[in-house]
Amino acid sequence: MRSTTAHIDLDALRWNYSLVRRRAASQKILGMVKANAYGHGMIAIARELADLGIDMLGTAFVDEAVEIRSNGIETDIIVLTPAHAYESHDVAKYGFHVVACDLAQMQVLSSAAVSCGSIVPVHLYVDTGMMREGFRPHDALDAADQISALPGLRLVGLCTHFATADNPTSPFLHQQLNLFEETRARLEAAGHVFAYVHAANSGALWMEHATHFSMVRTGLSLYGYALGAEPDMALHPVMSIQSQICSKRRAWPGDTVSYGQRYVVTEECTIATVPIGYGDGYLRGLTGVAECIIGGKRYPTVGSICMDEIMVNLGHDDYPLDEPVVLLGRQAGPDGIHDAIDAVELAEKATTIPYEILTAVSLRVPRVYVGGSTQNSASFES
Repeated sequence: MRSTTAHIDLDALRWNYSLVRRRAASQKILGMVKANAYGHGMIAIARELADLGIDMLGTAFVDEAVEIRSNGIETDIIVLTPAHAYESHDVAKYGFHVVACDLAQMQVLSSAAVSCGSIVPVHLYVDTGMMREGFRPHDALDAADQISALPGLRLVGLCTHFATADNPTSPFLHQQLNLFEETRARLEAAGHVFAYVHAANSGALWMEHATHFSMVRTGLSLYGYALGAEPDMALHPVMSIQSQICSKRRAWPGDTVSYGQRYVVTEECTIATVPIGYGDGYLRGLTGVAECIIGGKRYPTVGSICMDEIMVNLGHDDYPLDEPVVLLGRQAGPDGIHDAIDAVELAEKATTIPYEILTAVSLRVPRVYVGGSTQNSASFES
């Protein structure tokens, strides 16, 4: 196994799930495992969430859902990106829940369901302002009527997606919420009954109880991050990234480090090389701003981040080869005090969002799973 690894703390995942469960109260929970479970390893995370009794798993694409089902995980799965015509047979065969965003797509799916002798659960997607997918509110009733009449389909859900749920000062969430409520009222008045009504993503989960409806959709909160979490409900980051010093050299004033000579040494120091780079998902945008933790102490990365390696200025300190290096996560110093680097810090330094930091971790970084259920504990994926 490589010296650079992503450690996935399944006990932290379980803790975060317990807080989401507490916040959601009696509502069902849809756990998002798309994009390799936000970089954490889709199958291991899906298996753990299924073991916890989660109500539904969410993927972006049909092939992700097929992979989950092919690994023996029987929890209901919803595919939240409209399926292509060529994927309709798999949707019907496995009975995945899907979102309805286009009537022509629903007609193709109906034919596939009839051919397979199956019933496909459908969630009517209402576009309340995201402008990404879904029916406009004034078209929702006609769409619901037509979908309900198609053989092989069963309209079981109603959903929307908030554009500004991570911004507690934005009024747009409540504008979308009001529009969704009005649309739901019209649909229900016309006789449409929905077992699943969902709108709340991780941001809305913590910000506004009125968004919870009958099911909440959470992704980032499961993995340890969210805005607006209450003080007594602190989430625990699930992923940490560790590596080791693989080489080091003494540098003197005037020496330059890495591509483009971006970093010029100003005083004698030791430069250590660590085998992680943008090929592993350690973003090149962190050049000149990222730090790592070695021996419980922070050190700056210097010079351009390379595809496979970074350089670290140790100053006058020295560490042996193979000394552990923390790029994301916690490490205790000699005094027992922990320092930590989380995805929020890295995102701010790279001028991006924590989602990108986590999902960018590439597949060449082995995932090492610790804690959790017996079937996942002490396992790894590469």
